Amino acid sequence: MAAAKPDLHLFLDEKITYLFSIALKMTKKTKIAFLCSGPPTDKKIWSGTIFKMFQAFLAQGFEVEWIPVNRFTNLESRFFLTIENLHRKIFNRGFNPNHFLAKAFSASRKLQRNLKSSDADVIFAPTTITDIAFLKTNKPILYLNDATFRQLLNYYDGMSGFGWLSKKTTIFIERLALQKSDALVFSSNWAAKHAIDFYKTPKEKVKVIKFGSNSIAPEEIVEKDYSSEITFLFLGVEWERKGGQIALDTIKILRERNYPVKLQVVGCIPPVTAADEMNVIPFLNKNNPAEAQQIFDFLQHSHFMFMPTRADCTPISFCEAASYGLPVISTNTGGVEAIVESEKTGFLLPLDANAEQYADKIEVLLRNPNQIKKLSLNARKKYEEELNWDFWGEEIQKVITNLLKTKL
Repeated sequence: MAAAKPDLHLFLDEKITYLFSIALKMTKKTKIAFLCSGPPTDKKIWSGTIFKMFQAFLAQGFEVEWIPVNRFTNLESRFFLTIENLHRKIFNRGFNPNHFLAKAFSASRKLQRNLKSSDADVIFAPTTITDIAFLKTNKPILYLNDATFRQLLNYYDGMSGFGWLSKKTTIFIERLALQKSDALVFSSNWAAKHAIDFYKTPKEKVKVIKFGSNSIAPEEIVEKDYSSEITFLFLGVEWERKGGQIALDTIKILRERNYPVKLQVVGCIPPVTAADEMNVIPFLNKNNPAEAQQIFDFLQHSHFMFMPTRADCTPISFCEAASYGLPVISTNTGGVEAIVESEKTGFLLPLDANAEQYADKIEVLLRNPNQIKKLSLNARKKYEEELNWDFWGEEIQKVITNLLKTKL
């Protein structure tokens, strides 16, 4: 019996249908499931960084769907508090209230339910290891952070003093989350290298993309006068962690050396007063246009950003300084050097440097205004080339495109 001949019309119809489906997929916007505790339009979350990422996704043509995370019932919250109190009683040590098994199981289960009705193509998970650690999904996960949580243990005050079980659990949950993620983006080599070295994350999964400035940058930087009063801007909400006392002591030393300098503090209330050396503006809300403009004005009219930080990942305020051409004087710690190139866009001193050493370094600069101008131009150039959200968006688009290709 002769074999049946293939139906040419049927074959062509199937081929056309297949090509049409491919074309439809190519024209459809890629949809991002954006995990966040609050709406990504809120400029207060993560100092406005979440909002800028949201804007960058839209600018690249992505569709964005907000998927709420970290929302627990009163009963769950009481249960979590019981676990925390029990741990503290047994171990007589601190407890990480954000990363432990009960919360991770609950958060992952809630996220799984929220994603059921989502037709997003990619899950974007900034810092949310608890929510994705036990998540079951076929959607590719893009994880982002400015550090691993393991790096922050005993580095940030809020991540210090935990008992051994709490630390082990934090690392275990983070390991699961990094393994679960299909691509990882960090804002510095410091963080990316740790994810590769400590967690044995495959290098091909890890990408470094630096954060951008959250302030509205001027079209061009203004030329500053370095012959009259020099303003050092301290822009941060944590006086102690950002090295506020060292900064103030440095200003006092410089004034004793007859330099007309002043510290402009914006964002916190220092536990000390020094009317002659320091002017203080408490917290300003970037969601309020008038208060946001005040921040921009301080950036515009200051001469340096000075924060000898004790612990930091990649501070956004340093990106903002670069956008206004402010040289940054800070500490070589964490991922700071991803933002500030010492002796090119500012100066980074060792963590053990004291106020006298900072004063000596600054005095050299004050005696050489041309060097300050060079640092200023270099800082602005670094902003234009790297430390902006347009660049971040272009780079993240490449990551997502490659991620979807590998998942086909």
